[in-house]
Amino acid sequence: MTRRLTALVAVGVAGLITAAVSLGGSNAATTLRGKVGPGFTISLEKSGKHVSRLQPGTYRFVIADRSAEHNFVLSRGSTVRQLTSIPFVGTKTVTVKLTKGTWSFFCAPHASAMFGRFGVGAAVARTSSRPAEPGDDRGREAEPGDDRGGHGEPEPGDDRGGHSGHDG
Repeated sequence: MTRRLTALVAVGVAGLITAAVSLGGSNAATTLRGKVGPGFTISLEKSGKHVSRLQPGTYRFVIADRSAEHNFVLSRGSTVRQLTSIPFVGTKTVTVKLTKGTWSFFCAPHASAMFGRFGVGAAVARTSSRPAEPGDDRGREAEPGDDRGGHGEPEPGDDRGGHSGHDG
């Protein structure tokens, strides 16, 4: 009787372990979908929504690269991962472990126009600003030829606030 009870307990424990592993112990990475191109567009979404904040962890990046002139690069501090390259066109899947902080994604040749940011953990990403380039003061100091909206020469296409510059 003791042997029979021990065998039943062993089978029951094995069944519980199997059920726990198959039901709750999923290690599947969350999928994030990135797109680069056509044209000068780049985006990153989770479940169809723009990514602005994620929890630290492992993520599956599925990147749809639709242009041979663009790439998709992911970075945080000194960590830089090129997920697609130039002239690659197609879909590529890469698994990346995201740690706490602010992460950027961008097209390297067009980083000033094609970029995005998101926070991981408590970090809050400022999505409205572009990644800083070496020596970039982000507009705090006037550049050569920049009259900072003053009364200097108009730039091509500048209608100076809706005025044609002609009386009449």
